[in-house]
Amino acid sequence: MSHETTPPPYDSTVEQLYHAANDVEMQDAFPTTQQHLHVVIDTNVLIDYCGIVEQFCADVEGAGYPVLVVIPSVVLSELDGLKNRPELQWFARQATTWLLKKVKERRTVKLQASKETQGPAGGAARAEGDDVRKNDLAIRDCCLFFADRHRGFGALLVTMDKILSLECQREGLHTCLPPRRSWSSRLLAQALPVDGVDLSKFHEREAYPRYRPSRTRQRLAQTEAPAAAAGPVARSTRDEDMMDIDDGDAAAAEEYLPAHARDSLHAQIGAHFTLVLKDLCYRVHIAAGDSMAVAHSKHAPDYRQRPVPEWTAPLCLAYLQTKRPFEEPENMGNFLLLRGERGWRKGQDWPRPKWVSVLDALEEVGRRFGDGALLSSVEAVRPHVKEVWDAKLRPL
Repeated sequence: MSHETTPPPYDSTVEQLYHAANDVEMQDAFPTTQQHLHVVIDTNVLIDYCGIVEQFCADVEGAGYPVLVVIPSVVLSELDGLKNRPELQWFARQATTWLLKKVKERRTVKLQASKETQGPAGGAARAEGDDVRKNDLAIRDCCLFFADRHRGFGALLVTMDKILSLECQREGLHTCLPPRRSWSSRLLAQALPVDGVDLSKFHEREAYPRYRPSRTRQRLAQTEAPAAAAGPVARSTRDEDMMDIDDGDAAAAEEYLPAHARDSLHAQIGAHFTLVLKDLCYRVHIAAGDSMAVAHSKHAPDYRQRPVPEWTAPLCLAYLQTKRPFEEPENMGNFLLLRGERGWRKGQDWPRPKWVSVLDALEEVGRRFGDGALLSSVEAVRPHVKEVWDAKLRPL
C-alpha cells in the first residue's frame, strides 16, 4: 500500500476534551454534595505512566473511594503539542484517547474548567521569567484551587518535574514524584495525603507493562519471561526517558509479563485502536440512524447482541464492513484483541508482515470513514513498530 503525504483528516480528540472541560452539563455530572480527594496529573506522567494512571482509576472505582483524577487544562494543550513530535506523538495520542473515554464515563476523571484556578495566597506579583514557566504555574494554580479544604479532602500533585514539585511544596501542597521505574497504582495510593487507604485494593504493578518513550534503544532487546518461569533478571541501566517495559517488582505467579517490547507495544496497539474503533462506530451509528438497542435474536449479527461500549475490535470491524466495505487481512480482528479475550495472542506470536498489514488496513478504514484519530494514530505508531522489529530478541 502506498502512503500518501497529504495531511490526514482532522483529529478532534483534544477539541472534544476542551469542550468537555467547560461543558456545564458534563461538569455538573460530578455530585457537588460529595467531597473528593483530588489527584492532579502532570503531562509527563501521562506520557510515561498512562498505564499506571489507568490502573489507579480502575482500583479507585473498585474500592469505591471518593477520589477524582484532575487533568489541568494546560496539560491538554501540552498533549496536543506533543502530537507534532514524532518520538512522542504515539504516547500523547494514547493519553488523549483514554482521557476522552474516561471523561465520557463521568466517574473518576475530571478536566479542569477555566474557572477552577487559584493563585498563591497574597497574590504575589509575577517574577521575571514567569512567562517561561507559565504552564508550570498554571498547574500549581490548579492544584491550589482543588487543595482548598472547602472543596474537598485536599489535593495531590503527581509530576515528574522536580522544580514544579518544589514550587508546589513551597505553597504547602502535597506532591508525588514517581520513580523512573517500578512505580505502581499501590505506590500512588500510598502517597495519598489521607488516612485509612486500604492498599491491598490497589495493584502492585501495571496489569500489563507498557512500551514507553525513550531517546535510546538500549533496552529494546531485553526479554522478560512469564513470572512463573522467570528467574532473577539483571537490571540494566536506563536514561531518564527509557523506553520499553517496566520490569518492576516480581509479579504474582499467575500474571503474564511481556517478554519483549513487541509484546508491550502490541498490547498498547490493541487497547488504543479498540477505543478508537469503538468511538468511530458510535459516530457512524449516530450518523446512520442505526438502533443501539441490543438484539436478543440469535439470528442477529454478533455486534447487535452487545451494546457498543462492550464491542471488541472484531465486532467493530464487522459493523464497519456493513457501512463501507474495506479489505480486511485474515485475523485482523484477533490481532487487535485484548489479553483475556478469546483468540488473543501475544505480540511475538504475530509475524512482522501481519503487523504491517493490520496497520495498512486500519489506515484504509480511516480513509474510508474520514477518521482523523484513526489515521493519525496509525501514522504515529508505525515508527515504533519498525523499531521493535529491528531490535533482536535475547534468549530467555
